[in-house]
Amino acid sequence: MTFSLSSALPKSVAVLALTTLAMTTPLSANAGFLDSIYDVQNTISSIGRTADTIRGSKQAVTNLGEEVGFSGQAAQNTNGKVVSGSMLAGKLQMTSLYSQANGSSSAIAVLSQQDNMVYMGNEQNGYYYVHSDKGEGWVAKPLVSLR
Repeated sequence: MTFSLSSALPKSVAVLALTTLAMTTPLSANAGFLDSIYDVQNTISSIGRTADTIRGSKQAVTNLGEEVGFSGQAAQNTNGKVVSGSMLAGKLQMTSLYSQANGSSSAIAVLSQQDNMVYMGNEQNGYYYVHSDKGEGWVAKPLVSLR
């Protein structure tokens, strides 16, 4: 059985109906889909801007830390052990800073209790290798403690 539009409706009305049906159905269905894609695109852009802000904030904190003397290393772990980057202080009024890891080597400097020392991660013969404002060298382990 074949259907003829000319027999059921006038030709101009049939063409108008088919054209309207063809034009409105896909466009209205696509409009919602395109709106969804636009919303997803905006969300992704927003996430990208947030990530850029976080990166900028992280860099600003890093720069500030470097300005005030923090190197980004952990100062010490939670169980109180000396680790690379730990801040040390002398237990006595004066602590000698030696050029080698023994007490018979020449003293580079004498550090007071107020002088900060940063443990550089090397330990030898009962001495820590440290960096201070007065130089780098070795200090006897029993004469220093974590700050």
